[in-house]
Amino acid sequence: MIESLMPMLAGLAVGGLGIAAWFATRRRRDAAAPRRVEAPNSHYASSGAVGRDDRERWGGIDLASLHPINQDEVRRLLSMVEADGVAVLTGKDRVFLDNMTRPRRGA
Repeated sequence: MIESLMPMLAGLAVGGLGIAAWFATRRRRDAAAPRRVEAPNSHYASSGAVGRDDRERWGGIDLASLHPINQDEVRRLLSMVEADGVAVLTGKDRVFLDNMTRPRRGA
């Protein structure tokens, strides 16, 4: 029994040393790896900031370059925004105003 116990203990000792060496190597590699740091709140903008940016962008729409029907709709929507804020616009209204700010082909 003792004859079989000694090789098992030796195997466990060698295996344990191998695992310890592997962890030490991994720890050194992880410590040497460059760290990626993100800017704080880089993915988040408050609804107030988004609304302010949208108002500024929509305020720069050149009404003279639009079709008269679109001019009337842009005026109506901008007057709603001025009276009650950006939150009163529906998703379709926002998309419409965003489309009016994009440069059009042939214009």
